[in-house]
Amino acid sequence: MTPKGFVMYKHAGKSKGGKRGIAISSKIIPPLFKNLSFQRCVIVVGLCLVLTFFLSPQLDFGVPEYKVGSIAIKDVKADRDFLVEDRASTEQKKTDALKEVPPIYDYDKKMPAKIGISLSGIFLHAEKELQENKGIKKIQQSVKTRFENDLRASIADSELKELTAKKFSFHICNNIVKLIYSAYEQRFIGDESLSGSPKSTHIIVHDIDTEKEIHLKDLSSILTMEDVSSLLRTRAITLLADEDKKVRKLSLSVAEKLIRPNITFAKYATEQRKNETLATVKPVFYKVLKNEMIVREGQKMTAVDLEKLNTLSKNEHESWFIHTSLLVGMFIIFMILSILLFNISKNWSASLKRSNIDPLFMALIALLQIILVKAGIFIAEAMDSSLQFVPLDAYFYAIPFTAGAMLIAVMLGSKEMGLIFSLFTSFLITFLFQDKAGMFIYSLGGSIVASYYLIHCKQRSAFFKAGLLVGLVNCLIMTALALLTGKFLNTETVFKLFMAIMGGISSGIIVSGTIPLFETLFGYKTDIKLLELANLNQPIFQEMIISAPGTYHHSIIVASMVEAAAEEIFANPLLAKVSAYYHDIGKMKKPLYFVENQQTWENKHDKLTPSMSSRVIISHVKDGCEMARKLKLGSQIEDIIRQHHGTRLAMYFYEKAKKEQDRSRHVILESDFRYPGPKPQSKEAGLVLIADSVEASSRTLKDPTPTRIRALVNARIREIVEDGQLAESELTFSDLHKIAGSFTRILNGIFHHRIEYIDTDKAYKNEEKNGHTRKKPTIKNIRKSLRVTTGTPTHYGTT
Repeated sequence: MTPKGFVMYKHAGKSKGGKRGIAISSKIIPPLFKNLSFQRCVIVVGLCLVLTFFLSPQLDFGVPEYKVGSIAIKDVKADRDFLVEDRASTEQKKTDALKEVPPIYDYDKKMPAKIGISLSGIFLHAEKELQENKGIKKIQQSVKTRFENDLRASIADSELKELTAKKFSFHICNNIVKLIYSAYEQRFIGDESLSGSPKSTHIIVHDIDTEKEIHLKDLSSILTMEDVSSLLRTRAITLLADEDKKVRKLSLSVAEKLIRPNITFAKYATEQRKNETLATVKPVFYKVLKNEMIVREGQKMTAVDLEKLNTLSKNEHESWFIHTSLLVGMFIIFMILSILLFNISKNWSASLKRSNIDPLFMALIALLQIILVKAGIFIAEAMDSSLQFVPLDAYFYAIPFTAGAMLIAVMLGSKEMGLIFSLFTSFLITFLFQDKAGMFIYSLGGSIVASYYLIHCKQRSAFFKAGLLVGLVNCLIMTALALLTGKFLNTETVFKLFMAIMGGISSGIIVSGTIPLFETLFGYKTDIKLLELANLNQPIFQEMIISAPGTYHHSIIVASMVEAAAEEIFANPLLAKVSAYYHDIGKMKKPLYFVENQQTWENKHDKLTPSMSSRVIISHVKDGCEMARKLKLGSQIEDIIRQHHGTRLAMYFYEKAKKEQDRSRHVILESDFRYPGPKPQSKEAGLVLIADSVEASSRTLKDPTPTRIRALVNARIREIVEDGQLAESELTFSDLHKIAGSFTRILNGIFHHRIEYIDTDKAYKNEEKNGHTRKKPTIKNIRKSLRVTTGTPTHYGTT
């Protein structure tokens, strides 16, 4: 059962990699709503909105909402002096300031060089094409195109003919470049935007190379394109005096077309400068005095009247706006914490990266915690009105501030999550009390202690003990706060200490009563529930002993192995152990197809093809998941059942199929003999996979000495790693080293060496029968007669 409106994925085919997600039927919602990241955003934003509703005070603006032209329904006087912004004067001030901002123009002093380089390239290219005889028309068209693209200028057909006749002589190119350089020589050439500007306009010239700015107040030095034409004609007479008249005319005509402005209007920079200037303009205010009539009853509202009313209303509720700004800051911090929780979850539990159940649960508990505190405040105020001798502040300490942190610690089994939740909820709670610092310390201290105490608790009595411990911590914090205020030795402090203990106990009672509800809603399995599932007297295990005794024995050994290894690598030993008990329950549907349950020499697979045998073997994973759902084992155990073979290959039947295959009919595909997966997604699932493989392989050892067992364990782990089965399980090489050592110790204990005992009474009778005198056997003689049945004589084990 899951939260209403949400469905957890329970089949590998529904979520890649065995992910648990929050989803509604795909027929109803678009794919976006099934995206994990989108769901997390919805959870965060939704929680922010709901918490804002619960934490924001009730608003009463006092002044009716008016519009321009509305009729005032009552007289409104100013109850104090306040300032009102004169918007008309402010706008005029901004307009005057903008007039003082000069336009900015970009200056490119490399403009003649750029034109000269492009022109030289065109001439060289045309000269080369003439030498290659590519055709006059084709060359002229190429030159015309390059003029338009590279130089953004057009060239007349007559000029092209003359240049072609001169074979695009580089001498002509040099003449043109000389004229261009002479025009740009230490001069500004302006574009059309400056042609109509008055000569007294102030502009800023920005050098794009040096990033320096020149304030140019006199624009008479800036040349227009007409000025440039007359200048070029004058320069041509001087610079090209030795040239032929036609060449001079041609060079002048082309040069005039290639001249471009070297200062251009920088629109973006100018707008940015204007915005910076506007930001420095301070608004203009006028003062409204106390008792000044703002508006009279029956008067039509003007824009000025409305501005005064809005300012009065805003100032009256200035404290509310401060409170709102604090709330906004609080929710920004919460969103930052949420992002860290989602994106740095690799440092905690891998399930957090693959599921939105945990974030949804944390959001719900945070909301319920705030509701619980507000309910406690309401009850405290009601009690204060009836019991006057108890101070109101004392009742506040009986509120179960730590209940949420306890639930997070127990359900998620994570100290880190409990700490983050404690910080967050303690911060939220401060907005509900006047003594913000004191209540923050009080709530945080008890929450942290409760979170750390209840990690992996295995008895329901632990909740009551945790409540008592929190009550004692609350008393210590309460005592410290009382000493700081100098109000320790009085009756009020005694009441507060008593209420502090009640607050801790009430938290434990609430958590103990609500855990079964949240287990059912969210599919969690606490350690208490896991202990119930670990009871081997349950009907499922009694049935397994009868129908699949080998599988039962195998599961018990695997459970012992993973429990010991999980403790060493800081995984959840109880979850690993219980999952190992149930990991092969799917074999109960067809027990005789698995070798550990075959008590005769008859093998069911002798009558099946290798492909059919592999399907039967692989199907036990799917059958196990179905049985897990029927038994309501929970998603954690079901995921481990689904993942305990990963995507491994049924090697025996695959090799058998390759030997028996008829290549002329079909090809044997390795994928047909692999488990569907997914690969293990947690440390516990990875442990069960390794232990399952190692324990099954250990049964094949003929002489299980410690050395051979160690070699077997290392070999199996190496094979699993090389097959990539642990890539998603969070297991490190350090963890694998510890696992190998733990598994080796467990298997050495199981396969310990035994000795064959001599029947001393039978030996004595034989000696007496043969006429020998029987001596009483001594310990030394018995030891000499003993022989080791397995391993070397130096290894002994207990029986």
